[in-house]
Amino acid sequence: MKQESTPHVLIVGAGITGLLVAQGLKKASHPLPLPHEGIRCTIFEAEPSATHYRPREWGMSIHWSLPFLRDCLPDELLSRFKSTTVDPSYEPPDNFLIPTINGKTGELMKALPLGLLYRVARRKFRSLCAEGMQVEYGKTLKSIEYRDESVVAMFEDGTEAVGTLLVGADGAQSRVRMNLFGEKGKAKGIPYSAINMHIEYKDAEKAQFVRSIHPIMSHAVHPDGYWIWISIQDVPNPNDPSTWMFQLMSTWKAREGENVTSLEALREKARHFAEPFRSAVEWIPEGTRVFENKVSCWITEPWDNHQGRIVLAGDAAHPMTFQRGQGLNHCIADASKLKKCIKEAASGTKTWVDAIDEYQREIVERGGDEVKTSLANTAMLHDWSRVVQSPLFQRATAPTEKFAHSVPVAAKL
Repeated sequence: MKQESTPHVLIVGAGITGLLVAQGLKKASHPLPLPHEGIRCTIFEAEPSATHYRPREWGMSIHWSLPFLRDCLPDELLSRFKSTTVDPSYEPPDNFLIPTINGKTGELMKALPLGLLYRVARRKFRSLCAEGMQVEYGKTLKSIEYRDESVVAMFEDGTEAVGTLLVGADGAQSRVRMNLFGEKGKAKGIPYSAINMHIEYKDAEKAQFVRSIHPIMSHAVHPDGYWIWISIQDVPNPNDPSTWMFQLMSTWKAREGENVTSLEALREKARHFAEPFRSAVEWIPEGTRVFENKVSCWITEPWDNHQGRIVLAGDAAHPMTFQRGQGLNHCIADASKLKKCIKEAASGTKTWVDAIDEYQREIVERGGDEVKTSLANTAMLHDWSRVVQSPLFQRATAPTEKFAHSVPVAAKL
């Protein structure tokens, strides 16, 4: 593929992955001795606006990918990174330990070592990553064409955009992936029910009790096949626990005809749990909405990148289950790797085809390996006879053995 005088990267999806890719490319352009004015990129997002409201909110853990995050974000944004954490007043230790509880007895099964870890609030972190980025909203991808040496994204509103490279960063149900693979690219649901809730108890004593095991997060596995998670989600006032907000998640084997979003049914399940998990559910205020979390997965496989003109990144490349806390870390690693490869192609160090092939090889191997590992982990966490053999118990949140050697040691941001 012949290199354009000014590379233009089209990013489909203004989630965290797409925004980090754009931030990385902006950072790569300055200072960079390119034979042109830099690396242009345009972000396209299906949502109608930057302020489009999503009722669900959740936290995400960043751990082994911290060095890659530093590679993507400019120093000015990194200096404010901690403000996006669920509790900015909390200083994470160098080796974060998450209590893993026997959900029936309340006994500590294992304190899993997670290394240096920051837990961020999705909405706040996405907002930080969006700073300085130009996004075209209301752009739902319809189809993709390849003309001459360019890639063309066509949208449902009748517009189109022409670029050097198209990055599919449009999530687990990626339209870009479906364009590449057809029905074979469809992410499949898993045979487990999952709920995700955002809870405010508005009671200081209750909030302190729910947070009593760990200041940031804790989880339990139950012999009857349940997994439950509690984490702090927002701390408006560290000195007033009545203002604290929590995230609660739970998963179990799916049952035909079950009303997953019934608060009363959820409370009935919780009656068999040890504290504070039992009370965390029983105290959920009436009227709190229970959201079903429809988890879907797709095991990453090679795609036709049309001579270096199209790639997948983030959940579009490797949608996975969440109990091992890997999703965002792989998204960040993708953005860093793509920045490196595009920079090499733009500066003439490598051809576009070789650079994109290199990116694709890593994402297929690393992402595909983790999707399979996380799927196995989810199955084992719901099978009491195999819980302690699960990847979570054996490796905690470390990258799979195949890739651990290539991950730099994380340092505080």
